[in-house]
Amino acid sequence: MSQQGGLWNIRAFESQMGSSMKQFLKSLKIAVLSFALVTSPTLAQGPTQGFVLNQSTLQSQLLSSNLEVLKALYAVHDAKDQVNVARANLLPSLNLGAMLSFSAGGFVLSSVEFLLPFLLPSNWYNYYSEKNLFEAEKLSYNTIQLNIYSSALSTYFMMVADRQLYGIFQQQYQDLQDVYEMQKKRAAAGLIPVSDVMETQAEAHLAGIKASQLAELSKQEVASMRKSLNLTLETQIQLENSDMKNSPFEFEAMETTIAKANGVSLERAQIKYLVKAAELQKWAKVFTFINGASIGSRGSSGNASFDNIQSSGNMNFGFAQFPMYELNERRIKEIQLQDDILKLENTRIIESTVGSIEEAKHQLDLATQAEIQMAQVYQMRLQSYEQGAATLIEVLQARTRMSTSSVEKVKAQLDLNLQRTVLHRTLLTAQFGTIKGCNPKRDPPEEPKRCLIGKFLCKKPSESHTTLDEICRGK
Repeated sequence: MSQQGGLWNIRAFESQMGSSMKQFLKSLKIAVLSFALVTSPTLAQGPTQGFVLNQSTLQSQLLSSNLEVLKALYAVHDAKDQVNVARANLLPSLNLGAMLSFSAGGFVLSSVEFLLPFLLPSNWYNYYSEKNLFEAEKLSYNTIQLNIYSSALSTYFMMVADRQLYGIFQQQYQDLQDVYEMQKKRAAAGLIPVSDVMETQAEAHLAGIKASQLAELSKQEVASMRKSLNLTLETQIQLENSDMKNSPFEFEAMETTIAKANGVSLERAQIKYLVKAAELQKWAKVFTFINGASIGSRGSSGNASFDNIQSSGNMNFGFAQFPMYELNERRIKEIQLQDDILKLENTRIIESTVGSIEEAKHQLDLATQAEIQMAQVYQMRLQSYEQGAATLIEVLQARTRMSTSSVEKVKAQLDLNLQRTVLHRTLLTAQFGTIKGCNPKRDPPEEPKRCLIGKFLCKKPSESHTTLDEICRGK
């Protein structure tokens, strides 16, 4: 092929690209630029507010601003108010009866009655039941914090991985573009066929498409993260790369790790409070046949006096008490069954997670070696091709395999990060151990104290709503 013929073929090939291909390249550049702006580790100078996203800032921003976490805190306040209501139901109250006296021209007391609800056993059982439900609700709030943070942390690691994958395909696109520019000169000189030029640019476009797809996925992840962190649209997210730290339990015996998971499980601690609350509710219903206790006086001539005060009470025992007792016993057993289910679930999680971590580390080692070797192979193939000792197919295959090995390395690291996140969440280690919720000490449930009459204020929750917010949100 003559040099003039080669030049004509190159020009003809470039003219065949047309406006549609140019528009595609323009769209690709826009997508790449927008991806870089969204995930760039540095921001251009300007009034735009920036948020540096890493594992530490993710936790602090999430726990203080996530709307789902704030919504869960309302349930804690509601449970506290239920305790206050149950405690108030123990307080004595005064019931005054009055009637209009036409002869005296005013009102006179017809009855005086002091209601004594603290003498009813069912009210005490209800009170202690609500206190246990309050503790269970605080643990539920803590669990929601941990689960939402675990989910957001997984999204963060996927964002990091997708940015790395984007860099891999963008580099492949740039490398093939360099080969394409070199081929244009060689084809113009008649050294290679024009089909090699076309094939190289097509491979470059395919790599560019993959980069654009990852840019699209990244925008969706940023939008999801912005929602979780309750950030404004004007806030630019600066993504910092990091990996989840390893856990010493990766190397412990499986039985030790499972025992640790069952021992720190907030869900199991919550079930203990729920069982205690259900048992107290059972006895509260058993004693509902005693439904009134009071002392008072009723005036026989329409005027009550305090010299004939008498005590009274109401009892109503029916056959419904027996099936009601059975229903509550069954409910308690059902709650206790959830504890057995949780222990089996913890065993499954630990077994699968520790096994997956071991395999992910092995895959990461292999992928790292493959990436190094394929980078060397690609350089050798490219040099041989420039010297005419290798074919274009060999060069393109080597470059594709180099990208494949890099992709597998990123995937293995992502899998390792995600599995370690699950392990730390289950064991409440690493940064998960710093999320205490409303129970800084996470004490196990205690037996409720039986208070004497007149001392029903014992063990009452001392937090006001303001201090409860400070405790639960870590202020």
